[in-house]
Amino acid sequence: MALEHKIFDDGLTVIAVASGCLTANEFSDYAFWLIKNHDTLLKPGLRHLILPRDLEEIQLTEQDIHRFAHINLAYGAGREKIHTAIVSQDNEVRKLASLHKTLSQIANIEVELFDNCQKALDWLGIDTAEASAYAKKMSAS
Repeated sequence: MALEHKIFDDGLTVIAVASGCLTANEFSDYAFWLIKNHDTLLKPGLRHLILPRDLEEIQLTEQDIHRFAHINLAYGAGREKIHTAIVSQDNEVRKLASLHKTLSQIANIEVELFDNCQKALDWLGIDTAEASAYAKKMSAS
């Protein structure tokens, strides 16, 4: 599986690691998992960190990002703001993440792009030892 996640801080923090070949279907399944579990397994005010690690191929297009924006808007109505940090130095990832940032604003999702994990953790306010250690471990090459 190219997209795996771990939950921390009693559901307030989710750290997702993308590796190998990331497909639109996997990303869509993950988005629906987030939506389905919001306010149950995942807490309001969710802090969401996405870390690409050893990505071999990204099978996502700008059209896919637009589709995810519609999913977030249609199914995410009524929930509190989500803060998402995406860490990458890869130009293709940053291009898609930038589009995601722009399209997510209307769905009450604040997205920021970072070139290193510590800046993302600081922006999200993630300071628990377990979540921080996991994020730093997964962001190391």
